[in-house]
Amino acid sequence: MDILALKQTAIELRKQLERYKEKEPAALALYEHMEPLISAAERGEINTQVEARDIPGHRIMDESNLRKYRDLSGAYSNFYIELIEGRDMLKMVEEIAKKARM
Repeated sequence: MDILALKQTAIELRKQLERYKEKEPAALALYEHMEPLISAAERGEINTQVEARDIPGHRIMDESNLRKYRDLSGAYSNFYIELIEGRDMLKMVEEIAKKARM
């Protein structure tokens, strides 16, 4: 796990949630659900993959209008991907596809 990348995405997600939580009740709810995980990532306490089912907020993002805020949606997605180590999987798939084209 890239702890530095996870920390950076946590910082960005916190920044975006801080920006929207005053005007969007769903952003405040998302912030309240995500804050312990964001804080742990910022402190470097998460060093293994987190199961997708253990990451809160997905339902809030899907069932609210928060997706219309691209910066917030992107920050949530990037943090989520880092937590599940999705970047490594994406790189592996891209590498396989590249080799298949040769």
